[in-house]
Amino acid sequence: MPADWSRPVDVDRLADAGETRDFDAELAVFPRLADQLARPGARARGSLSVARERRLPVVDVEVHAQLPLTCQRCLGVVEVPVDSSARVAIVPDLAAADALGSDLEPYLAVDGKLALRDLVEEQLLLSLPLVPRHEDDAQCASAGAAREDMGREGARGEPDEDAGAPVTQKPFAELGELLKRKR
Repeated sequence: MPADWSRPVDVDRLADAGETRDFDAELAVFPRLADQLARPGARARGSLSVARERRLPVVDVEVHAQLPLTCQRCLGVVEVPVDSSARVAIVPDLAAADALGSDLEPYLAVDGKLALRDLVEEQLLLSLPLVPRHEDDAQCASAGAAREDMGREGARGEPDEDAGAPVTQKPFAELGELLKRKR
């Protein structure tokens, strides 16, 4: 991981030098992503290559990671692979962003400085699925079975009397009764 990873750096200087920076970082260093991880310890690796194009600094961002997210179907851990790359133009204002072609993504840096970590984090966030879940139902079943082995609890956090029967929740059952009383 570069020494100036989280500090804002002058991207014009990096572009003029044509710098390439490789990184290998724990996902916990990305503050906006860390809250969405199901477990700590995963890593992201890749590179940032900075050059000048159309008189603007352009960063080629490449990121590879396995994101441990919570499956929204079974609440187990699902590993989401990320193999992403993007070409990002560092622009000083919105007018410059509007003038870019479709081959470059704009990133607004008013003072010409940005933290390289932010570019990588942005790429990781864009790679997140809308609803993380296992591709195969069998994977959800095995993750759910492992969770049940740790102890089964009902809707109120109390142990079920019949651990073999599925818990059926009817959140609107009482609403029907209230509606009948109002008539």
